[in-house]
Amino acid sequence: MRKETERQIFHLVLGTLLASLILLLGKFYSLALFGTLIVAGIFLSELLHKGIRVQPFTWFVQRLERENVRPGQGTLTFVLGSFIALVFFEPNIVFLSVLILAFADSFSTIVGKGIGVIKIYNGKTLEGFIAGFLASLFVVIPYLNMPAALVSCLVASLTELLSPVDDNIVIPPLSSLIIYIMTL
Repeated sequence: MRKETERQIFHLVLGTLLASLILLLGKFYSLALFGTLIVAGIFLSELLHKGIRVQPFTWFVQRLERENVRPGQGTLTFVLGSFIALVFFEPNIVFLSVLILAFADSFSTIVGKGIGVIKIYNGKTLEGFIAGFLASLFVVIPYLNMPAALVSCLVASLTELLSPVDDNIVIPPLSSLIIYIMTL
């Protein structure tokens, strides 16, 4: 559980950093940075997958990555999902969708694995689902009207719970679309 908690804290910090960079850099520079990170990340992942040690990345992967996944997969998919959302939506919307992903995913896992009891789907718990929903709602409520905040966070939490595709890729574009539609 300790490794997963550390991994989720990294996920939360990474998401907050990416969201902040989106606002700070704007659309063009964020796309350039994220595109560069994706290419570099794929290259590093391949090196690590082949057993080539590249510090400090090797240390991070050994400490934080889940078993039986490609090295750096979680970070790569997080940046990829953010990049996809940024292609189609404005930075202020993607900023919120990345925060939703960071908080919903991290809190649902930490609470679900830590104290979750009521299993609802695929080993995931009701307590984790509620924690992820409330954490993401708490973060975006200052920026959105209540219906947009509720719907975007609920859909993100349901996606985290049910999606057969990596939620790091799906949630930023999906949340961005919902926020865009509900704030027209």
